Amino acid sequence: MARALEGLRILDFTQVLAGPFCAQQLALLGADIIKIEPPENGDQMRSRVIPGRHADIGLSAGFLAMNMGKRSLALDLKSQQGREVVAELLRGSDGLVHNFRAGVVERLGLDYETVRAIKPDIVCTAITGFGLEGPRSADPAYDGAIQAASGMMANNGTPDSGPLRTGYFAVDMMTGMSAAFAMTAALMRRERTGEGQLVDVAMLDAAMTLQAAGFSRAMIDGTPDLRLGNQSATGAPTADSFPTGDGMLASAALMPHHIRGMFEELGIDDLLDDPRCATPQARRENRTLVRSAVIEALARDSAENWEKRLARRGVPVARINSLTDLCGMAQLAHRNILTRMDSPPGVDGPLTLVGAPYVASVDGPQACRPPPVLGQHSREILKELGLDDSRIDSLVARGVVGQADP
Repeated sequence: MARALEGLRILDFTQVLAGPFCAQQLALLGADIIKIEPPENGDQMRSRVIPGRHADIGLSAGFLAMNMGKRSLALDLKSQQGREVVAELLRGSDGLVHNFRAGVVERLGLDYETVRAIKPDIVCTAITGFGLEGPRSADPAYDGAIQAASGMMANNGTPDSGPLRTGYFAVDMMTGMSAAFAMTAALMRRERTGEGQLVDVAMLDAAMTLQAAGFSRAMIDGTPDLRLGNQSATGAPTADSFPTGDGMLASAALMPHHIRGMFEELGIDDLLDDPRCATPQARRENRTLVRSAVIEALARDSAENWEKRLARRGVPVARINSLTDLCGMAQLAHRNILTRMDSPPGVDGPLTLVGAPYVASVDGPQACRPPPVLGQHSREILKELGLDDSRIDSLVARGVVGQADP
């Protein structure tokens, strides 16, 4: 039994969402992830970004979601002694990931030129808002700002609402997953060539990748920004969200067999013989008629039942679930996506967190430890470097190293 990245050590200098999510994906595949955090407050996501039930002990829900399988070393990177510890860690590591802005990373001695002078075959992954070079390379960035800059907001919402951001952190998650993929590829190349490299991941680029199809339509077809709400970009009135007798249903019925199956199950298949609804173009031109007929029919049953009935007819539909609803979905019991584990100190009861979005037939992703308390593994990690208790105690006393209360 050997997961893909077992035996590799990665230093994780990231905070908030995108970077920690990248490192977590590597941890799920067996990499030893050492999360290096400021001793005073640690990762911003622990307590300062989004309020939460356990934020007062530095274990907010957002932090827990991004840091499974890691060990925490609380270390002052601004101190000379802290940088010396990092240099020792680098010599025994295979990669590092950071999300410091240009200028900051150089001041901390974590830029690629500096770290590869210490470990020539290191894989260094830098996550920034706009990339390491260019006119905006030094600009700060969070998910919401990149959604605006990338055109994502301009294409989300309705004509009445104006531009809207998503209700979840789409850019951060895509950036983290992209960085994990890119870093794994660089590590694989390192195995073949013996050479390290710099991997430059930009949030703006990740946001563009999410919108690749829309970007092509804008550039090639001249399609303007579209704020369609829940409607399909195809204009098909059968691909939208609809009220039912109980709850909301979203449909992606686009193809002829989708339409026939939907109309037959709803009992409105006579519309297929109506010239106003017989073709895709006619249905688009008479969308109010089609939508009214669909809503009237859907009122006779619940969204949950319509989901089952229409799926059996080959129609792509889903009840619009809340996140709480989703946790009870039977399908998830057959997947590897929800990970149940013991809680870190201070959190009552076991945790259920989102893991990797795939299943492997052997040695797949697995969380071997819960998210860490700040400094939980400081002493353990420093002892692995060869520091004895007296040296570690001295670093703790000087504030260079932080450790969790026993």
